[in-house]
Amino acid sequence: MAIDFALQKPCAARRHTPEVKLRSMVRHADIAAVAIAQFREKFPHADNETLTTKCTVEIAVKRPDGTVIQTQVTVGRLQDMIAPLQELDGECKGCPANVSGRSFGCIGKLDTPIRKEAEEWLLARLPDDAKDATLAQLVRHLADLGIDGAPVEVLRSRLFERKEAAVRKWGGWFGARVQITSSQLLQMLAFSEDIAPEQARLYTRLLGLAKPASEPRTSESVQQLNALLRAIHLAGRLDVRMAVEA
Repeated sequence: MAIDFALQKPCAARRHTPEVKLRSMVRHADIAAVAIAQFREKFPHADNETLTTKCTVEIAVKRPDGTVIQTQVTVGRLQDMIAPLQELDGECKGCPANVSGRSFGCIGKLDTPIRKEAEEWLLARLPDDAKDATLAQLVRHLADLGIDGAPVEVLRSRLFERKEAAVRKWGGWFGARVQITSSQLLQMLAFSEDIAPEQARLYTRLLGLAKPASEPRTSESVQQLNALLRAIHLAGRLDVRMAVEA
């Protein structure tokens, strides 16, 4: 399972393909690429026919009634399903909404389980100074909207490596103690409704997303989370909605 996000900037691909179908094909293309790489590593001498007919993957398929089921398909079948993508990526390279620099880079994901270092990295982005004005605004925003992290905690055992949320605290003996959890930030960013441009600009201010952040290259989970933050910043700058599906 993954948490999917997409910057919904109008483009040729979206004019020709419904948004839901486009995102589904991109997700399936990622699954196919991983499956092919793993199959080739395990069976380096297998021919293409063997690859397309014997290598299978599990994908989520939505039924007409809206329910989602997991089903096994061959890589060959999956390649047929994503074939239309080959004719749709002409504008991707120079698109300002391309977060990752690849084809359809406006569409990304957070693989689960989300690693503990990713949650800690997210909290580490917050200011160190307890009196920082932006930190105070963030605390008020979380309190005013009742963002307590509870919806994330319900899913923690399935979607996270950590058994409990990471916590960041400010203040001490001589000042009011303030704390924010990674579950609160993730609820705000990835487990609520789609993000409108004005929300994206607010999050950019509250979390300092306009400033590039360092990311440990050893952690794919941190890199994916950083891509989500960059996408939120771009959503505000480009004045487009950002779809988030957890």
